[in-house]
Amino acid sequence: MTPDYAWRPAQELLEHSNVAVLCRKLGVDGYRELQRRSVADPDWFWGHAMRDIGIVWHIPPLRIRGEDQRIATTRWFPGGRTNLVDSCLERHVREGRGDSIAFRWETEDGTGGLLDYRQLAERCARIASGLRRLHIGVGDRVGCCLPPGREAFELLFACAHMGAVLVPVFSGFGADALAARLSDAQAKVLVTADATTRRGARHDMAAIARQAAAQATTVRHLVVVTRDGAESPPHSAEGGKSTGGGKPVPGRAAPRPETVRWEELTASPPCPRVSMPAGAPFLLLHTSGTAGRPKGTVHTHGGFPVQVGSEVRYNLDVRPGDVVFWVTDPGWVMFPLIAVGATLAGASVLAYDGAIDHPEPTRLWQLLEDHGVTVFGSSPSLSRSLMSRPLPGAAAPRRVRILGSTGEPWTEDAWHWYSAEFGGKRCPVINISGGTEVGGSLLGSAPTVPQSPCSFAGPCLGIDAAIVDGAGAPAADGEKGELVVKQSWPGMTRGLWRAPGRFAHAYFRRRPGLWSHGDLASRVGDEWFVHGRMDDVIKVAGKRLGPAEVEQAVLGHPRVVEAAAVGVPHPVKGESLWCFAVTPDGTLAEAESACIRERVAAALGPAFRPSRVVGIPGLPRTRNGKVMRRLIRDLVAGDPPGDLSTLVNPRAMEAILAAVRPADAP
Repeated sequence: MTPDYAWRPAQELLEHSNVAVLCRKLGVDGYRELQRRSVADPDWFWGHAMRDIGIVWHIPPLRIRGEDQRIATTRWFPGGRTNLVDSCLERHVREGRGDSIAFRWETEDGTGGLLDYRQLAERCARIASGLRRLHIGVGDRVGCCLPPGREAFELLFACAHMGAVLVPVFSGFGADALAARLSDAQAKVLVTADATTRRGARHDMAAIARQAAAQATTVRHLVVVTRDGAESPPHSAEGGKSTGGGKPVPGRAAPRPETVRWEELTASPPCPRVSMPAGAPFLLLHTSGTAGRPKGTVHTHGGFPVQVGSEVRYNLDVRPGDVVFWVTDPGWVMFPLIAVGATLAGASVLAYDGAIDHPEPTRLWQLLEDHGVTVFGSSPSLSRSLMSRPLPGAAAPRRVRILGSTGEPWTEDAWHWYSAEFGGKRCPVINISGGTEVGGSLLGSAPTVPQSPCSFAGPCLGIDAAIVDGAGAPAADGEKGELVVKQSWPGMTRGLWRAPGRFAHAYFRRRPGLWSHGDLASRVGDEWFVHGRMDDVIKVAGKRLGPAEVEQAVLGHPRVVEAAAVGVPHPVKGESLWCFAVTPDGTLAEAESACIRERVAAALGPAFRPSRVVGIPGLPRTRNGKVMRRLIRDLVAGDPPGDLSTLVNPRAMEAILAAVRPADAP
């Protein structure tokens, strides 16, 4: 029988999408066959992909993968030398596309600008020279705590240009969380802004950065971008006259960081780009750290561009002249993924610094229209937020041809809204799922493959993924299991920063010889689905289910805007099911809670009738939209929740605690 797909590709995508062109070039019969061959012969696929993407090698690699092809220790492109700036920026200038727009930005007050490829390449060379004047050399780490915008984009490429390692950190972190990541990276410089604006309110970033720099004793310079002119003259983190940099003297306090204005870096004369080994790091990106000390993942000049270049080119179908806008923060992996992947494709990247629905809920639509966005990406939570509001004409401008999503599983109603109401039924929803340590995605949709709601077309090209049951055997069709990977891929973290033992423990302890990613997934025919994190799996009386299917039932209630389902320890059942429902006023009447309990029982069976349904004003989530169910579960169970620094709304935890405190233990 033919599946009843919700979206089918138009002829234009079947003939002219990047992946369709590649299939014809390689003599492969469509995306599914390309998937199979890319896993059966990774060297064949990645060799062709890196040439098609446009990777510039100063010295070609001896081979695609080193002789040791064990998943934890594979070396990619051994012997090769490159610099991602050459592939992403300078190549376009040499090939006559220097006047094409590479980057555009806008802030909440409506100001913004444009940079073409030639201007961006020159500015990055100047900023790299300015960093050298601060005694930053090859391999030194540079912290970045900046809002989305021009400076964060330039700094990424400037560090790569001169061989430094960028350490992006979420722009909303407090001082302690920022200091922890800077200290782990042993960063010598921190670049921040004097302030950022959200919903018209000024948030002082420089003060937090100074506190963090004072705690992270390796930081010698604090570079400040002036956004609103309120930044005070350069001074040390503790006030008074700057003491400058220098090495710590045994027995003495570490030198106080010297403040430098961003304009001083950009005024430096350009310096030449360096050639780096393919395995040299350019990006040190920390995981969220909600389950313990943040882990520093390492991404390289060779592997990362090839990986994200493939995903952006073949899954998101980004082409020269496209304008790509992904709602994200420079501290999350999607920012460098889009920055590197889109510039490799010769496209333009849009960054927006501000609340996406301020001053009006239609601000997003205006951004898409004003900048001619063609490829748009966000998290499912943004769709759920927007679809709950009365919006006149929800369809995106017709120039938008690709919709992307990542961050968490979809619910069917939100997916349908994104595809049909927002996308006008003409755009594929390119669902991608990976993570910081993946350096890209493990699963992805494809523009030439029909789609069911919430689905993936399967593993991304070159990703040898599988779904296994509790015993490690392949999960049956339709059965939920753990997502694992059998072979290395180019974007995979090259270990964990200063923690080689922790790398093996984190990803290979549970399944020796397999990368254990921790996602709960299933497969129905050729389509794959993600149901949340394994840590979020709920087990009631021995029966397992993912939170997404419970939340789908909860969201069917007309007053519920968002929902989270968690398993709470129970002396008889093992776990009992609790549901947290976000409503406009943050409460639920007893009759409404009872109605939701019956909806869940009707959808999933009486065994999964929730023990409790709690009305709350909001869910704890990270800036990239992930709902932190584990934190909710720990809070209800009375366990220490750990690091809350990644949350964009930590007060949500206080509201949840207040809502559940009167109840008896489960």
